[in-house]
Amino acid sequence: MASFNQYQFDDLLVRDEDVYAQTKYEMILAVLKDSGILTILNAGCGSGELSFLLAAAGHKVVGIDPSFEYIALAEKRCPNQLSAQCNFLVSSIETLPITEQYDCIIATDVLEHIEDHVTAIQKLVRLIKPGGTLIITVPALAFLFGYHDELLGHYRRYNRANLNFLIKKNNDITVSSIRYFGFTLIPICYLYSKILRRPYPVAPKNLGIMATIRQRIIMFILRLDRHLPIPLGISLLAIGRKNF
Repeated sequence: MASFNQYQFDDLLVRDEDVYAQTKYEMILAVLKDSGILTILNAGCGSGELSFLLAAAGHKVVGIDPSFEYIALAEKRCPNQLSAQCNFLVSSIETLPITEQYDCIIATDVLEHIEDHVTAIQKLVRLIKPGGTLIITVPALAFLFGYHDELLGHYRRYNRANLNFLIKKNNDITVSSIRYFGFTLIPICYLYSKILRRPYPVAPKNLGIMATIRQRIIMFILRLDRHLPIPLGISLLAIGRKNF
C-alpha cells in the first residue's frame, strides 16, 4: 500500500472545484467523444472525479489507486446512479494482475509519482486491447519543478520530447498526439512553486462574487488554450493507439 500523503489527499478533496482539473477532464472526454461505449482502466484514479465523468458518459470504468484512503474516498463520493459502472480497487499499476484488457487506459498525473516509469508504461500497454487507446497527462517543464512537486512526491516533470520517447520505447504503441496545455498558468506555477515556495492557491468552497468571476475567467482562458497551438504549458496530454 502507498504511504499516505496528506497534501495530496487535501488536493483531491477540492478536485471537483479545481477549474484546471475540470478543463483537463474535458479534454480527455473530448478525445473519447465519438468512441462508443468503452471499458476503461483509470490508473491512479485518486478520489474518482474523472471516473464519475467517464461513467456518466456511458463507459464502464475500473479505477485503481495504491492508496486505501483515496479508494475509500472515491467509493464514498461515487453517485448511486453510477455505482454499477464504476469499480474501484486498491492496487498500483505494478501489482495489478493482467486478468483482462481494456479498450482505453487513462493515467492522469500518475507517471511522475513512479520512479520506474518505463516499467509502468510497459504494464499499461499490456493491459490495452489491440487497437485500444492510451491517454496520459503529466506535469511539464523541468524548470517548474519546485515546492508543489516536492509536496506531492514527484520524481520529475516532462517535456514533449522525453514523453514521446518514453511512450515510443514500447513498440506496441503509436503516438498520435502530444500537446502542451495550461500555458497561461506558467507564471503562477513558477511564482508559487519556485519563488514563494508555497502551495498553489486553492479557491474557497463558498466563492464570493469576485472569486466566482475570477474562476470563470480562468476556465474560459483554459478552454481557449485547448484550441490554440501553444508552444509550452504546465502539463502535457499524450494520446496513443495500441497496434494490432
